[in-house]
Amino acid sequence: MRDHPLIIELQKLKESSRYAIAHGGKYDLDSFKKYLHIEREVENRLEQIIIQSSHIQYAQLILVCGNVGDGKSHILSYLHNEIPDEIRKFHIHNDATESHNPNESSNDTLYRLLDGFKDERILQSNSKLILAINLGTLSKFIEEYGSEFQKLAKFIQKKAILDNALVSFEDFDPESHFHQINFTDYHLYSLTEKGPISNTIMELVTRIVTSSEANVIYKAYENIKDQSEFSRCPVKFNYEFLFNTKNRQLIVQLIIQSIAQNKEIVSVRSLLNFIHDLIVPIQLSSVNEGDRLKTVLQLSDTEFLNCLIPNYLFEHADLSNLFARLTELDPCNIRNDQTDEKLLKLQSIESPSELFATDIQPELYRSTLESINLDSVNKDTISKYFLRLLFFQNGLIYENNDFHEYITWLYHFNKGNLTYLGKLYELVENAVKKWYGDPKKGDKVVLKLGRRQTKYRAFKDFSLTPEPYILNKTTEPTLHQFIQEFIVSYKSPNPTNPDIRIAIDFSLFKTLKMINLGYRPNRKDNNNFIYFIYFIHEVTQDNQQNKLYIDEVNVGRPIDYKLTKTAFGRYKFELVS
Repeated sequence: MRDHPLIIELQKLKESSRYAIAHGGKYDLDSFKKYLHIEREVENRLEQIIIQSSHIQYAQLILVCGNVGDGKSHILSYLHNEIPDEIRKFHIHNDATESHNPNESSNDTLYRLLDGFKDERILQSNSKLILAINLGTLSKFIEEYGSEFQKLAKFIQKKAILDNALVSFEDFDPESHFHQINFTDYHLYSLTEKGPISNTIMELVTRIVTSSEANVIYKAYENIKDQSEFSRCPVKFNYEFLFNTKNRQLIVQLIIQSIAQNKEIVSVRSLLNFIHDLIVPIQLSSVNEGDRLKTVLQLSDTEFLNCLIPNYLFEHADLSNLFARLTELDPCNIRNDQTDEKLLKLQSIESPSELFATDIQPELYRSTLESINLDSVNKDTISKYFLRLLFFQNGLIYENNDFHEYITWLYHFNKGNLTYLGKLYELVENAVKKWYGDPKKGDKVVLKLGRRQTKYRAFKDFSLTPEPYILNKTTEPTLHQFIQEFIVSYKSPNPTNPDIRIAIDFSLFKTLKMINLGYRPNRKDNNNFIYFIYFIHEVTQDNQQNKLYIDEVNVGRPIDYKLTKTAFGRYKFELVS
């Protein structure tokens, strides 16, 4: 039996495919790779750096930093065709893809390549090098050879390249030997006042399902779409499901939410792999060539329905981290009176297709019903399919209010909006006071005294001096460079210590909100947010505060006793009236 042409072409999206790798040292993009190329802000910025740096006569080092698979090599390869005259002035080394001399380590290779940028040689050197390097590799190199590259090390520290809590916005400096662009400052989505968007993800998915001379995937689809043996193929159905703009938009928003809530690192390469896995179910991608069409023909109605995107998207946490995050956003996890009523009806109705006909838009399910007998599918699969189709039909009807608030605050935090910064610091300070119980008085904080106390609680006076962590006050309505979590900073109670800083991600943000509404953290919270426990300890350790208040639990007064230390080193214990 012949193989499946559409699956064969879709395999070019897989991370394991030879099409997924670009080397960056030359233009090596075929027509399909070029077709999938999406212009990004990071590319525009890198192009300008190369152009400006190419006109400078003395030594120039451009650090192109980031994580594995984030598109550094692909963009460099693409720029060979866009700015050939400027980029040919540089030697390009990609630390991730170029092989090293077997007799030297990667650090030794870098040491040799960067010879012209040593402190003792850089002023006489006219070397020009573009170094695509992962952050971990750069950190190890500076750790080992930093003493000979102090100018480079100071540049890396000044630009906070290795600090993921900072973003560099500085313009090109023509007086400098060093320039950098950090792919970790840019993300697959952007922040706007109305919510996150991703032209990159949306455009990429759209190109994969758009008719074009260069799109070999669509050509394969055209070859099989009207053939009877493929009439019941879930790969064809999934590909057609993505023709609908609204379906694509919703999947893009789900991907953005998965990334933002979990600080998930999703590269362009892993995104393409995700699109492949979304369209080609594991039941078909894992079988041998030549057996795929046979497998398609043998699928039961229930198996077929489970292979379709509305179901498949939320039920395969084992495929990748991104799929695992999407299972957490499954609309089946959110129940209300309206959906419960429909599910009860679906369980009791003799023909489930009748409820689909009255509640679901025909274009979402009509072709499915033409291929299978919906009434023969088990009720659990039908119920999930029904709820998920409702989700796609209604868009973000189950929108996560916590996430919506988090992403709105994150936009204003990265913009340096003082109103939202004030709300953020107030949220953190209230949670610090209430983590071990509500002190009832605004200027006190409950202390942890070893094992949990049931009769007495200890308090101390509490005040914090914020050192607002303002990233960049910009008037641009759309943010392409930003950090994905809040950073709050306070002066240390001990004046000899540096400021105390903590990062607030979505999970902690959600918990802090709950605490401010009366929630009491449990042992699991203490384990999950051990870094916040340490933060509480740091901000409450004030050596100059010598008053300790003790409350007899449930007596009725918020504070009953006070323990103080006199100027002569003696302790005084007294009742507070």
